[in-house]
Amino acid sequence: MLSDAAPRRTYALIAALTLLVAAVMLCWDGVLDGDVYLQLASGRFIAAHGPVTTDPFPTIAHGTQWLNEQWLTELTFYGVAQAVGLTGLTVVYALLIGAPLALLLWMCRRKDTMMLIALAALYGPGAWMVLHPRAAGFTVLAFSALVALIAAAWLSSSPVIESRRRVVWAAVGVVALFALWANLHGGFIGGLLLIVLVAGGLALDRWRAHPEAAGSSQLFLLVLVGLLATVAVTLTTPLGDEIWSYILSFRNPAISRISNEWQTAFQRPRAVAYLVIAMAFTLWLWWRTRAPRALTPLLVSIGFILFAALSVRNLVFVAPAIALQIACSAPTHTGPRPRAAIALAAAGTLTAGLIWIASVSPPVNAQPLGSRLVRYAAAHPPAHGRIASYAGTGSYLLWHSPRTPVVLDGWLEHFSASELRDTYSLLNSGGVHLARRLRKLRIGAAIATQPTAIRALERHGFVSAFSTHDWTYLVRKGRWYR
Repeated sequence: MLSDAAPRRTYALIAALTLLVAAVMLCWDGVLDGDVYLQLASGRFIAAHGPVTTDPFPTIAHGTQWLNEQWLTELTFYGVAQAVGLTGLTVVYALLIGAPLALLLWMCRRKDTMMLIALAALYGPGAWMVLHPRAAGFTVLAFSALVALIAAAWLSSSPVIESRRRVVWAAVGVVALFALWANLHGGFIGGLLLIVLVAGGLALDRWRAHPEAAGSSQLFLLVLVGLLATVAVTLTTPLGDEIWSYILSFRNPAISRISNEWQTAFQRPRAVAYLVIAMAFTLWLWWRTRAPRALTPLLVSIGFILFAALSVRNLVFVAPAIALQIACSAPTHTGPRPRAAIALAAAGTLTAGLIWIASVSPPVNAQPLGSRLVRYAAAHPPAHGRIASYAGTGSYLLWHSPRTPVVLDGWLEHFSASELRDTYSLLNSGGVHLARRLRKLRIGAAIATQPTAIRALERHGFVSAFSTHDWTYLVRKGRWYR
C-alpha cells in the first residue's frame, strides 16, 4: 500500500519537473525569429479574412495556391499576442512546451523517481528544437497525448471488460485528436508512424505468443483507428486532400540547404550524442525488464530514434516515445518520493524564473529583425520590384508592413527549389548569372550582409540606401530590367 503522502509527493514532483523544464525553456527562448512574425502575420490575415486558398502576401508566390495547413496555430498565436503581447506569448508558449512533459510524467507516475527525472532530462533537449513559438509546439502536445491514449488503451494490463471500454473511448479520442492536430501542424505524420509501430509491435508480440499481447480485436481496432485518423486528417481541414500535397512539398531539396533543422542528425554532434544516450537508455531499460519482454515498447523507441536521425526536427518525438517504454516496461514504484528531489526541482524553477525576470525578458529580435535598417527598408521600398532578403527578414517585413513587396517569406516549402537557390545565392555571394536572377525575381532592392554579395549588387546598379555595421540595404537606381 502506498502511504497517503505518496500521491501528493508524486504530483508535486511532476509539477516541479514540468515547471523546471518550462522555466528553462523560457530562459532560452530569448529571441524572436522570423517564424514567429510569419505566424503572426498569417494569423492577422486569417482573423480578418478567414482561411483562404491563395497566397495573400506580396511575395513572388502571391496569388498562387496557398496550402496553409497550420492556420489554427497562427490564429491562436495572433490572438495570444494581441491579448498579452509578444513577451506574454513567449511565456504562454513555454507553458505549452511544458504541458506535454506533465502528461508524460503523469502517465509514468507509478514508476521510480529516477525514471521520472530521466524522462524530464531526455525531454528537454528534444523540446529545444521547438524553442521559439511555432506550430510544432502543438505537435509535441498532440503526440504526447496520443502516446498516453495508446498506452492506456492498447498497452495496459487492465481487466478485459475495462480494457475494452478504454479501447473504444481511446479510439474515439485518437480520431478526434488527429482532426484537431491536422489544423495545427503537419507533425501528425509522426502520430501515424506511432500507430504503425505500435500495431506492428503488437502483431509481433501476438505472433510470439507474449502473455500480455493484445487480442486480435484490439489489434484490428488499432489498425482501423489509424485508417480513420488518416481520413479525419484529409476531411477536417480547409485544405481537404491537398493536405497531402502540402506534406509532399517538404521534399523540396533546397529547403535542407537553407534551413538546418531539416539536416540529418549526423550533421550535428550534439544531436548524435543525444540519440546515442537515448538509444543506450532504451536498450538498458528493455534489458532490465522482466522476461518475457514485449517488443512493442522497444520497437516504438528505436523507431523514433531512427526517425530523428533522419532529420533533427524529429528529435521532439524521442522523449514521448521513450515515455511509452517507461510506462510499459519500468518497475512499479512503491514508496514515497524523496523530498530532496522535489525541493531541488522547485529551487531550479525559482532560479530560472528569477534569471528570466532579471536578465532575459523581454525577448529580443534576431538580427536584423526590428532594426532601424529593416524599418527603413519597410518605409522606403523600391520604386520597382521586390526586396530580396533572407526568409526570416521577409517574414518580419510582412508583419511590420504588410504591403511591402518581398521576394521570400518563411514559407520555404511554398517556393520552388530554383527560387530559393537563386535568392540565397544572390544574398550569400552574388554568384554567377546575377543579372538573370535579378530579372527573374524582379529584385529592386536587397538587404544583404555578405561583402561579396554587396559588391556584386553594386556592380549591377544597386547603391547603399542605409547601412549598419553588419547589414546594408541596397536599392537599384535607373530603369527596370527588360
